[in-house]
Amino acid sequence: MRLLSLDLERYGPFTGRRVTFRPDARLHVVLGPNEAGKSSALAAVTDLLFGIEERTRFAFLHPMPEMRVGAEIAAADGRSLVFRRRKGRKNTLVDAADAALPDDALATYLGGLSREVFCRAFGLDAQSLRDGGGEMLNSDGEVGASLFAAASGLRGYTRLQADLDGEAERIFMPRKAEHRAFYQALGRHEEARKAIRHAELRASDWRELNDEIDGASAKLDEIRAERVRIASEQARLERLKRVTPLIAEIDRLAGAAEAEPGLVEVPEGWTDRLGERLDALRTRLAEEAEARTRLEEAEGDLAGIRVDDRLLARAEEILEGFRGIDRFDKGAADLPRLQGEADGHAQDLERLRVRIGLPDADALRARQPSDAARTRVEGLIRTGRELASALARLGGEIAQRRAEHARLTQAPGAEEPPADPAPLRADLKTLAPLRNDVARRDALSATIEGEAKQIALRVARLSPPIRDFPAFVGLHRPSQETIARFGRALEALERERIRAADRGEAAARTIRQTRERMRRREAGRPIPTLADLAALRTERDLRLVPLRARILGEAEAGPDDLARFEDAMLAVDRAADDLVADAARAAEHAADRQRLEAEAAEAEEGARDLAGIEARLAEGATAWREAWAPAGIVPAPPAEMTAWLTEVEARTEDFLALEGRRAEHAHLAARIEAARAPLLALSRRAGLHDLDGLDVGLILARVEDRVAALSAAWDATREAQARARAAAEQIARLEAERADVAARREAWRAAWAEALHGLGLSPEAEPDEAASALEAWRAVPALLREHDGLSRRITGIRRDMDAYRAGVEALTAALAPDLGTLPAGTAMKALHARLQAATRDEARRQDLAGRRADAARLVEGAAREAQGAREALAAQCAEQPEGGIDPAALHARLLARRGLRAELASRRAELARAAEGVPEERLRADLAAASPDAIEASLAQLVLADEELDQRGKVAFADRDRGERRRGELEGGIGAELASAQRRAAEAELRATARQWAVLKLASLLLGSAIGRHRAGQQDPLLARAGALFSGLTGSAFAGLAQEYDEADKPCIVGRRASGETVHVSGLSEGTRDQLYLALRLAHLEDYAARNEPAPFVGDDLFLTFDDARTAHGLEALAAIGGTIQPILFTHHRHVADIARARLGDRVDVLDL
Repeated sequence: MRLLSLDLERYGPFTGRRVTFRPDARLHVVLGPNEAGKSSALAAVTDLLFGIEERTRFAFLHPMPEMRVGAEIAAADGRSLVFRRRKGRKNTLVDAADAALPDDALATYLGGLSREVFCRAFGLDAQSLRDGGGEMLNSDGEVGASLFAAASGLRGYTRLQADLDGEAERIFMPRKAEHRAFYQALGRHEEARKAIRHAELRASDWRELNDEIDGASAKLDEIRAERVRIASEQARLERLKRVTPLIAEIDRLAGAAEAEPGLVEVPEGWTDRLGERLDALRTRLAEEAEARTRLEEAEGDLAGIRVDDRLLARAEEILEGFRGIDRFDKGAADLPRLQGEADGHAQDLERLRVRIGLPDADALRARQPSDAARTRVEGLIRTGRELASALARLGGEIAQRRAEHARLTQAPGAEEPPADPAPLRADLKTLAPLRNDVARRDALSATIEGEAKQIALRVARLSPPIRDFPAFVGLHRPSQETIARFGRALEALERERIRAADRGEAAARTIRQTRERMRRREAGRPIPTLADLAALRTERDLRLVPLRARILGEAEAGPDDLARFEDAMLAVDRAADDLVADAARAAEHAADRQRLEAEAAEAEEGARDLAGIEARLAEGATAWREAWAPAGIVPAPPAEMTAWLTEVEARTEDFLALEGRRAEHAHLAARIEAARAPLLALSRRAGLHDLDGLDVGLILARVEDRVAALSAAWDATREAQARARAAAEQIARLEAERADVAARREAWRAAWAEALHGLGLSPEAEPDEAASALEAWRAVPALLREHDGLSRRITGIRRDMDAYRAGVEALTAALAPDLGTLPAGTAMKALHARLQAATRDEARRQDLAGRRADAARLVEGAAREAQGAREALAAQCAEQPEGGIDPAALHARLLARRGLRAELASRRAELARAAEGVPEERLRADLAAASPDAIEASLAQLVLADEELDQRGKVAFADRDRGERRRGELEGGIGAELASAQRRAAEAELRATARQWAVLKLASLLLGSAIGRHRAGQQDPLLARAGALFSGLTGSAFAGLAQEYDEADKPCIVGRRASGETVHVSGLSEGTRDQLYLALRLAHLEDYAARNEPAPFVGDDLFLTFDDARTAHGLEALAAIGGTIQPILFTHHRHVADIARARLGDRVDVLDL
């Protein structure tokens, strides 16, 4: 479809404006300067074809209901249509008389294009061109991605596909992860299922559970009461341990405080006042000694000061002279420099005089040219240089155009163009749908192979493994419900086993603790028992029998019978004494032995229960394995097999889908093979032979390449002829322009000779000579001003220096004749230094006099205060009847006694805190009744008893806590009905999550398939045509495009130089990447036009970032596709239109807005 005319009746800034496109032009350039309405005309093309938008921004001149835009369009088969588009919601297509046209009147001209597709694929501006090159760089030049981007105009699809895959992975992956939504829903489903199983409860179980809790609570109460009694006794004994050292310290301090009974008792505060009087006397005596030392130092320093009063009398004159040193020194330093600068300016003026050609320096002041004369000469210089440059440029362009004309007229085929390939293109267009079939077949082949590998890989990762998956699909296997039933049963048995094992471990731990207590108790001396005492008494009675027989005269006793009887009696007595002394220890040991027997019986019963539970668990595991035997699977635990079965069912669905694709692939292969005969006939007409054994897709690609080459040759010949005609026209135009410039140069010569007289130059002087003279005259006024100013400054500096020197000589003669031979600045600095020394001496003399007076006053005051301190001390000592005692010694003794009494009070207060309210008398009585060793022994026994109660309490608490938690779960549980509802909700969430995952995965696969189809179905012909366009766009810097594979075996586009060297997309410059993207876009549009009715290609300042050479190549590339597509380039740069006229001649149609 081509635009023949565009009527901007009432649109944007236009009213009644018509733009006519020349039908035979290969390129239309619409030139619109800034603010001329270029953007409005560009938008009008889109609104014409697809309707004016609801909220248009081009209604700023005409009201929306009155907006109109019209056109005349022509289709490729010769059909044409004249129509107009109005602003509205329906019936917006009208004819010239405003009669409504059908809404689908443009459908056959647009070929099914939408507004978005037209703007993306058939519209391009400089920014979109740059973004497209960047998109190819982001995809690393991958063939399918680059072709897809150029074909669709879409960007960001690589990131979009990665985002889709990432979002799908956050929902589900075969590897289980808690952050994935599918496994979260699956976890909630399992929790609800477990809650249903746990919610089942029998009445007998409930009663047994409550009895267990009550029994454990009663045990805890008994243990708690006993531990309270033990804690109370421990507190009493610990308190006695704490107060024992405090009471001993109190007794020691009380004795020390009363060790000096003859020391006088004084009122409260008397001791502190005595100490203050002593400290005050010592301080005043030290201050009096220090004041006398200062007075002597001040009198000695004052006697050594000498001051020159004459210098002080004339201090102002000396300071004024000293302040003038900087001005004097600066004048002396500046004078040579200023004189040198003045001499330099005089030399510059002399050089300018010589350059201008005047007799002396005074003539420079008298003969300066006016500003008007200088301005006129400067303008003539510029004009002369411009005319000379124009003549040289025109001469070069004429030579270049003549050489180009000769080259074009002598090129091969310029006279006899090849045959028109239009019939071949028409026949090839009827076979265009075959390309999609081939691409679909190849894409299916790749998809089938890839999916088969994916299924095999995922099946191989299954654990337990499946050796023959196709055969496994038809085998019987347990359902999810069966797995759940086995899981509940095995989990219940496992919980019972864990509880039984916990009870066994608790019983074994209690037995070990009891045995350890008995071992520690037996570690010292043996524990006596009643059985041991009975055995010793029996032994004693046996030893008594021989003695009784002797006493009764029944038998003779042996000599050792009496000794053995005495030993037996002693052993009995010792055992009886030990049994009485260790009664408590023996009782504890007997209790532990009975407890050990009960605990051993309990542990044996728990072991029998555990063995029974493990037997039932083994039977359940055997039944679980037998359920999977028909499928030939050795199962994992039920929880793992649930996820395993879900994965297997998903792979089964993938396998069935794969079988469907294989059937579709076979159908496509048969249809493609049916097109082989007509395609071979077309190849022979195009001059291609020996293609019979090739694949149909390859034959189609060869034929398309051949037809494209014939079309390119046809277009190149016609283009060369048009360029030769344009070159001849340009030569004639340039010759006329050169004659006009030569005439203007002659007129300039006459005005030039007249203007040079004012500068004193000859009429034959060239512009460069005049420019040099003008430059010299421009420097003269400034140099004259600077020279005169420097002369005035030099005179003033010399006058000021003479006056200063005279003033310094007068001062030195009066105050320091020895400085008269020195320079003025040096003498004044020395005199100023003497004045500073005299000033410092005077200030020091006055300061020392003040210090002497202050020291005298301090001596007098210190003596008075020392005397007052002596009198105050004597008055306080007189208050006590005892005389003749040293005040300092008395003060020390009183302080020591007061310290002992204060520490005693502190210890009694500490005892009150440590006693926790128990009176001191009771504490002393308890300590008298128990020794420290007895207290320690009692505490050790209490600790052992408390530890035993603690262990028993932990066991009882664990039993009660386990029962209460179980009762809480049953009482506060969700119930079977609510758990069932939660399970159904989790199942619904699983279905929704699976559906969302499928949508995301399908979207990613569809996007990847689209890219793959572009790679597989259009790669060869598109790359060949794009390579030819890319070579032209780069001015033959590249010979074409090629395909290479990267490290990941991914096909990538590379540029191929004439030498065969290839350059990856990342190695291209930014401008060259833009050219590559444009070549791919234009090649795709040509390919689209071969199969469909194409729309015009509209470019908006497309070459904004190109230089003139690249712009010229780009215009030629647009003209190269002008035979099948109508390219329209909108621009506001006139040089683009000039380049188009120069390179394309009558093949370009330049339109001014």
